[in-house]
Amino acid sequence: MKTISALLVVNDSDLCRRLCGVLEKNTRLQFESCSSAKKALEILHRRHFQILYADLHLDDISGVELTEQVKGHFPAMDILVGSAAGTAQDVIDAMRAGASEFIIDPFEPELIENAFGKSVRKCLASCDRGPVRRHASKAIITRDKAFLNLLGMARKVAPSTATIMVTGESGTGKEMLAAFIHANSSRRNEPYMAINCAALPEHLAESELFGHEKGAFTGAISRKIGKFESAGNGTLVLDEVTEMALPLQAKLLRAIQEREIMRIGGNRSIEIEARVVAISNQNMKKAVSSGSFREDLFYRLNVIPLTIPPLRERKNDIPLLADYFLKRFCSQNQKAMEGISDRAMSRLVAQPWPGNVRELENTIERGVLIGSGKELMPEDLILDETVLPASSPPSLAAGMTVREMEKELIFNTLDAVKENRTHAAKMLGISIRTLRNKLNEYRGEMDPPGA
Repeated sequence: MKTISALLVVNDSDLCRRLCGVLEKNTRLQFESCSSAKKALEILHRRHFQILYADLHLDDISGVELTEQVKGHFPAMDILVGSAAGTAQDVIDAMRAGASEFIIDPFEPELIENAFGKSVRKCLASCDRGPVRRHASKAIITRDKAFLNLLGMARKVAPSTATIMVTGESGTGKEMLAAFIHANSSRRNEPYMAINCAALPEHLAESELFGHEKGAFTGAISRKIGKFESAGNGTLVLDEVTEMALPLQAKLLRAIQEREIMRIGGNRSIEIEARVVAISNQNMKKAVSSGSFREDLFYRLNVIPLTIPPLRERKNDIPLLADYFLKRFCSQNQKAMEGISDRAMSRLVAQPWPGNVRELENTIERGVLIGSGKELMPEDLILDETVLPASSPPSLAAGMTVREMEKELIFNTLDAVKENRTHAAKMLGISIRTLRNKLNEYRGEMDPPGA
C-alpha cells in the first residue's frame, strides 16, 4: 500500500499532540514533526516529503514566509497552513504564497481529517500518474528578496499558456527557473523538453524542432517527430534562442503565432499544444538592434519577461549556496568537513562570481576535494585572482550605499594582504578592534534568518 509522507511544523505542543492523534488514524499517512521553520528546511533538504503543514505563527518566521521558501525549493509539495487566530488576509496571503489549504481551526478534528485526507488523495493520484521529471523539480536555493519575488511571479504565470522569456547571465540557473515554471503549471505531468539552439547544426535545426517526413532530404530514411510534437501538452524550452539562424527564427515565429507546424517534406499542418519558454544569456534588445534577432519574434517570446539577478547582486545567497554545495559534495566524496571557515566564507562573499552559481559550485567542489581538515579553508579555494586583482580599487556604482562601499573596500584590502588583519587595519587607517567589529557585523548579515 502506497503511503504519503508529511512534515508538521508546529511550535505549540498541545496542537502538535492533537494533530498527531488525529493523523494516526490515516493509514495512508506517515508523518513527523518539528517546531521551527529553520529545522523544517533542514529536514526537507535531507529527506523527501509530499505534504507540509505549517502553523501560521512560528517563532522564527511566519507560516506564510515558510510556504514561500518551501515552494521555491520544492514546487511540487502540497502545503497546508493553519491557525485558530488567522484573519481573512492571512488566508489570502497563505494561498498566494502557494498553500493549497488553510485550516481555520487546527484544533477541530474534522477539519484536520478533511484537509489532510484531500491532500493525501491528491498526492496518491499524482503518484499514479507517474513522477514529475527529475530535472523539472530541482530545488532553487535562495533567500534573496528580489529572487523570491521573481519566483512568486513565475508561480503566478506558470498556470497560463503565455510564452515566457527567461534571461540572465550564464550560470544563474535559467533552465532551473524554466523547470520550476513547468513544475508549477497544470502541465507538470506532461513532457518537459529542453533543446539548446546553439548546439544544433544549422542544417539539422529545423528537423530537430519541426520533424521531417521520410525521403524529405538525403538521409531521411524514416519519419522523424520534432521537439514541438514530442513535447505534446507539456513545456518546450528553447535554450540560447538568440543563437538560432534568422531563417529558422521566421519559422519559429509562425509556429508560435499559428500554434501549428509542418514537418519538412510534409503537406499538412499539425497543431501544437506545448508551452514555449525561451532562454537567453544575451541582451535581447541589443540582439534585435544588431539585426541578429527578429524584432517580431522577440515581442512574441517576451510576453512574460523574467530576468534572474546575477550572484554578485544577491550576496546573502552565497553562504546559503556554499553550505548547500559543501554538504552535497562531502556526501558524494565521503568527506567529513563540518563547514566553511569564516575567512573562507569572507573570500567567497567578496568574489564577483562572473560565472555565477555554476562557478561557485565548481569552486566548492574543488575545495572539498583538495581540503583535508574539518573546515573548508581559504587555502582550499582556487579562486580566479585575475577576476579580483589585489590592486583593484573597489568598484563604485551609482546607487551603492556608503556601507556597501566600506564593506567592499575592507574585503578587498584583506584579500590583498592575504587575510592579515594587522596589515589591513594599518592600510585602512583603523584599529584592529574596529576591523574585527566590522567583520563580525558583515558575518551577522550573512547568517540565515533565525540562525
